[in-house]
Amino acid sequence: MRYLINWLKYIVLILLVLLTVVLVVLPAVFTSSLAIVYSGSMAPEMPVGALAWMEPVDPAQIKVGDIIAFNPPRMEPDVIVSHRVIEVIKGETLAFITKGDANEDPDWDVIPADNVVARVSFNLPDMGYLLLRVGKYTKGRIGFVLFIAVPTVLLIGSAMRDMNFMLSPAKRRARQRKKMMERRKKRRFH
Repeated sequence: MRYLINWLKYIVLILLVLLTVVLVVLPAVFTSSLAIVYSGSMAPEMPVGALAWMEPVDPAQIKVGDIIAFNPPRMEPDVIVSHRVIEVIKGETLAFITKGDANEDPDWDVIPADNVVARVSFNLPDMGYLLLRVGKYTKGRIGFVLFIAVPTVLLIGSAMRDMNFMLSPAKRRARQRKKMMERRKKRRFH
């Protein structure tokens, strides 16, 4: 039973560290960004609550079928929409006609290349909701310590303890002797 609890503890700690790496470190390293899908306009490809992974893109590289993130011309500059490109307009300036997969009609505005923020590479359903919930708690110092720093320190400390045990011949011999004694006791009572 003790081994099962230890394994579960390790699995939870590893998942927390991996989640931190995926959501914080990887986007910073690869100049990508993450966005949470709040609208159903791209369902089922990008359901509400999904976490969209967006990478910077040269607008000249965008082709029909790509999902792009952009600032709509008639909205505030901090609003970002992700829709599929259905037509590329090459003229004096490069522009795109987009449409949400769940929408019947194309978007009203033609999207100038200057308004394109990124290309959506992939998305993880429901991970956006998880990020929102975890993000509420990790924004402060206490949340960061409880949800990120402490699990990381515990995981590293546990790994170091295991390595110390594996590398110490005296500790291995003592454990083998203890197991041998336990087996002998069991044999006597059976």
